Amino acid sequence: MKKKYFAFLLVSLFFIPVFASATEVNDDFALISKETKYYKTITPLFSSMDSQSITYEISKDEFDAADLENTRSNPTTYETTYKSMTSSISANGSYYRYKNVLSWKNMPSTRSYDIIGIGFLPSVKVHNNTTYFSQYYCYTAGGCYTTTTNYPQVFSAGAGTSFALPTGSLIQLKETFYFDVEKNTSNTISTQKAYADYSHATSTVSLNDSKKYDVDGTGAIF
Repeated sequence: MKKKYFAFLLVSLFFIPVFASATEVNDDFALISKETKYYKTITPLFSSMDSQSITYEISKDEFDAADLENTRSNPTTYETTYKSMTSSISANGSYYRYKNVLSWKNMPSTRSYDIIGIGFLPSVKVHNNTTYFSQYYCYTAGGCYTTTTNYPQVFSAGAGTSFALPTGSLIQLKETFYFDVEKNTSNTISTQKAYADYSHATSTVSLNDSKKYDVDGTGAIF
């Protein structure tokens, strides 16, 4: 799987070393920092083409004004997709929560296994090596669903998970990935940095191949 889409969030804040339990259903996290970026990706539709996908960061105005009825060039050799990524850090007095939310404005033609991840500094670690994932999607004909099927991996400076995109005619698609972090050092921590990334497969890949990646401290999936 080649990474075709990349974004990151850099957040600096003070870390409060308090230790208590945090679970998926705990909603009392207060938002510390959040950033949203918008992207346009142009992808060749034929594997024989030499060029690879190119992703541009665009303004919110361009993202909102994107003409989704004309997402392929003439002749039909390229596909244009638009996505937004929102990264955030929240706190509940016990842990900090790093979250990455990827939303598609128009649906990709290739639906295989994608990867979503977050990188972090070595001064923190994933609490209990536990991550959370959900995928929300709605069909054009009606009906919305949420699935949590995913295959997570935790690394020394990041965590990620691979998952299958739903098939069929969709009008909405959103992936959410998050985990809580705790101290990984006896030293005082004055700054945290969380980096979000997303990797979209532009050709069919197997589940096993989708697991062959790492997430480094800058959030890059490679």
